[in-house]
Amino acid sequence: MITARTREQAEYVVRSRAEQRGVHVTELEVSGGDNGMWAVRVVVTDPSEVAEAARLADDTGVIHLLPPAD
Repeated sequence: MITARTREQAEYVVRSRAEQRGVHVTELEVSGGDNGMWAVRVVVTDPSEVAEAARLADDTGVIHLLPPAD
């Protein structure tokens, strides 16, 4: 689950983390969005990258892209 304001932000966060880790994402699907929480599914073709791809959620779980509370 990724916390973000929009689907595009959630996708951007995951893609940028994947790029930083050298994970080559071939497919990315974002769904949900209830209360700013997005489920992201990532597909990689290289079996050696599966473990790193699985850790992308760990990296992005602490990133909050929500507007400040009023």
